[in-house]
Amino acid sequence: MASTSPPDPPPAPRRGRKPAIGRPLLFVLLLTVAALGVLILLVLGPSLHLELAVLSAAGLLGMVVTAWAVAGPRL
Repeated sequence: MASTSPPDPPPAPRRGRKPAIGRPLLFVLLLTVAALGVLILLVLGPSLHLELAVLSAAGLLGMVVTAWAVAGPRL
């Protein structure tokens, strides 16, 4: 006598999720601009006033956060 297994259950319905990929070209562009800004800030940093250097660093950090939120990979 042969044994049989029950039929496979139907696949679960797929939910509409965000795609795993954002906008890679925009992400790379924004991060490149931020990296160049950090390089410039490192070179010019000693000659800048402290307030301007801190504001520049905060702006560059904001650019990285914006790049991740707008164009980065979706988790």
